[in-house]
Amino acid sequence: MTKNICAIFLLLISILMISCSEDNSVFTTQQGNSTITGQLKFLDNTPAAFARIELRSNTSGRYAYDTCDVNGNFFFKALYKDTYTLTFRSTSYDINTSYVSVFVDDDQNVIQDVYIRFNMLDDFATKLVNENVFLIRLHPDGAKIGDHYDLIDNLSGYYRSSVMDSVSLSANIYLVPETLNWNDPGIDLTAEYIQSNFEFLFSIDEQTVINGRHEIKISDTANISNIFSNPPEGFAFVLKDSLATQIKIPCVDFNNNDFGLKIFYK
Repeated sequence: MTKNICAIFLLLISILMISCSEDNSVFTTQQGNSTITGQLKFLDNTPAAFARIELRSNTSGRYAYDTCDVNGNFFFKALYKDTYTLTFRSTSYDINTSYVSVFVDDDQNVIQDVYIRFNMLDDFATKLVNENVFLIRLHPDGAKIGDHYDLIDNLSGYYRSSVMDSVSLSANIYLVPETLNWNDPGIDLTAEYIQSNFEFLFSIDEQTVINGRHEIKISDTANISNIFSNPPEGFAFVLKDSLATQIKIPCVDFNNNDFGLKIFYK
């Protein structure tokens, strides 16, 4: 008799544990017949292979997960009528967490892709040549936006210093020739030499300095396209502010404390 009571007690505990675990899924005791399929990918349409994506019911707050395949495809089934949120949670400091809301009706198969966006354009290498010039190579992966430059409102970088200073982020930007060796250029990379021998791309002027914060914004689509062109030897930034004595490297990459441009999307 005692054994039977213990067995019944253990069975009840097991049922309770199963019920509690189901609270963390989008499924109710009566599962629906709808599905959501889609692809998790970057703006250049490259897939986010084997990434984890979350589906949450906006009504109940219950959620479920799926791991994308090698092509970034995900699949959720047995869904009931509801509005859901698909979420990719980023574990990288330079990639945004992505959210997409999707409504699912009864007996409906919904296709909904989710796009991942970088929040920063990071550098691959930086070289401070002198007080007037620095060279920059951007990360070869860029921000995986393809040719969707029209999605970007601006690229922003800044430098913070003391209130009174003679530094500037204002610069003329040139294309570094592919034949130039950064480590042994064989020439003196003065501002004058670069102006005469490198291809000029565009100029940027820093915003009004407030409390020592110097900031630049690149907002013209053609200039954004130039930055994302990612030439093999990179860019030369040459000081253009006649009142300043030193060019500074804009930094938004607090992880490595080096060059970076924050990406602001429209």
